[in-house]
Amino acid sequence: MKKDLSVIIGTLALAVAVFVAAYMFYQNKQSPSEAKSSQPLRAKSELLLREWSPTQGPSMARVVVVEFLDPECESCRAIHPIVKKVLNDYEGKIHYVLRYMPFHHNSVLAAKWLEASREQNKYWEALDALFDKQPEWASHHAPKPELIPSILQSVGVDIKLAEAALNNPEFEKRIQQDKEDGNKLGVRGTPSFFVNGRMLNELGERPLRSLIDEELQSN
Repeated sequence: MKKDLSVIIGTLALAVAVFVAAYMFYQNKQSPSEAKSSQPLRAKSELLLREWSPTQGPSMARVVVVEFLDPECESCRAIHPIVKKVLNDYEGKIHYVLRYMPFHHNSVLAAKWLEASREQNKYWEALDALFDKQPEWASHHAPKPELIPSILQSVGVDIKLAEAALNNPEFEKRIQQDKEDGNKLGVRGTPSFFVNGRMLNELGERPLRSLIDEELQSN
């Protein structure tokens, strides 16, 4: 009986050894394309970048940061100063791209106002103003989107010109395309960030900087 047991144990040990050897041989013989496919997938650039998107920083920068945001989103407002700080600290190294992901009732309207402001070269001032005054015009309990014109006027936007451009069908097209792209990329909330196509899994300044640093070191 002991002899039979020894034979069984020996056979199992041999089988395990053969399996391990075969596995290691396969790993060593894996082609470059197969090895690459095991790495985390990056989002397709055609879904991340659109020619009309507002941008900051050099287009040939080593790192591209894409943010999907909602002007009416409280979390977007909270992280907005962090994004500005990061862009300033990494000046010249980041190409920042802004995309819309409207989830709230007045999000599309606010995005149209931003696009109308962009035609007057007042986009970033308008975005700062809308986030700064967000509690006034975008309160979930009593939203007052009618305050948006006066808020934008305070940063130099010509309201008459902006109102005339507000119904430009191109604005609606851009916003809807952003939303479709965001859905395909798996954006389920705002803000959502992609760094060289890699989605940021944890919001915050430290995770964002960490992912940017990884990309800078790998490129």
